This record gives sequence, C-alpha cells and structure tokens, in this order.
Amino acid sequence: MSRGAFVQISMRRQLQEKIFDADAGWLGPKYLKGFFAESDFEKRFEMIKQARNGGSMTPAMVTQLRRQAHNGKLRIQENTQVVEARWIDNQRLVKFSDGEQKQFHRIWLSTGTRFDVNSEPLLKEILQAYPIPVINGLPVLDDNLRWRGCPLFIMGGLAALQIGPTARNLSGARMASDKMLKAIIKSNVVQNQPIKKNLCLEQYKNRKWSVILTIKFYR
Repeated sequence: MSRGAFVQISMRRQLQEKIFDADAGWLGPKYLKGFFAESDFEKRFEMIKQARNGGSMTPAMVTQLRRQAHNGKLRIQENTQVVEARWIDNQRLVKFSDGEQKQFHRIWLSTGTRFDVNSEPLLKEILQAYPIPVINGLPVLDDNLRWRGCPLFIMGGLAALQIGPTARNLSGARMASDKMLKAIIKSNVVQNQPIKKNLCLEQYKNRKWSVILTIKFYR
C-alpha cells in the first residue's frame, strides 16, 4: 500500500480481534487445571480447538487495517471463500463464493497449516521406530514432553496435548521448558534409556538429549 497498490483481504468469517490467541485463563491454572485433569486426549484436542477458535489479529493491527480501508487503500472482504482461481492475461482471476470475481496482480496466502507428526519426514521415521499414539496429528508425549522410548523432546505446536492451547506461543514455550528441565536434570533417566542403533537422531549415539521445536505459521 505504501507503493500505491490497492489491497484486498478476503476471509471465511468475520475479522477476529483478540489480544491473545486463546483466553488469558489458559496462561495459568484457571483453565489448565481442568485440561491436565482430562485423561482423554481426544477431548483435550477438542478443548484446544475450541480455545483457539481459528486465527485472529491484535486490536492494534485491526485499527491500522481499518484506517487503511477508510482511506480507500484496502478492502476487507469477510464471510467469503475462494472457489476458483486461474490465469487470464498475466493476471489471476479469482472467483468468490458470494459470486464476485476480480483480477489481481499478486496473491498472498495466509491460510495457515495443520500440525501433523506424519507430515514431518524426520518425525515420521521416529514414529515408525518408536510407535506412540497420535491424536489428530499430535503425538501423545509423556508429562515431560519426551517421546516415549526415545531420548527426544518435542515443544511447540506438536506438544499441544501436554501444554494446552498456548503451546505455540511464548507462554507455552516457557511451560515446555519447565517440563523438559525436570527430566533432563535427572541423569539416571538418560542412563537407563535404551537406544536403538542408527535410529532417531545421530547424536543419540552419545546418549545426548535432543529437542525439536516446531515453529510454523498458523491460523
């Protein structure tokens, strides 16, 4: 927009304005107590899904966007979906579910991603070597975020079943670090961990702990 371009933002629902991705109650025991008390991981997944409730923007960002829209440099198109997109005369013709169609010079997709351990090549191999339950793409780790049977820790979005809805955020990273530290400082955990030759990660040969931090753009 600073170069004079007109921008259109299209989304499937109303623009969501939130300070946090999930309610602030998930930063402490208000909601986490009940979450950790739930032993059914399928139900935990539903709690995470409901708490996050899709993508959102901060109030400050929404204010900037609406200001640009007021100045005629931006259009916010809500409650619509792209049903077709194709090339016409070096431009992209996009058709929307409300019947509208427009041509654009450039398109950026911010449609998010799905955390799935089966879609990660490294973790897929580890899953084959060290099978553990997977709920809707998320691995069921132990309480310290360790992959059962393997000296590997997972943090970030893939650790959501053990951390909660804020697993992808800074507060979730802090909680994950606290959980992992409890296991790492126990030397006997490492000494008693059986190692499979040529499996998992190369550094396991020296019986070192490894941590995988999953960082992705998400809705």
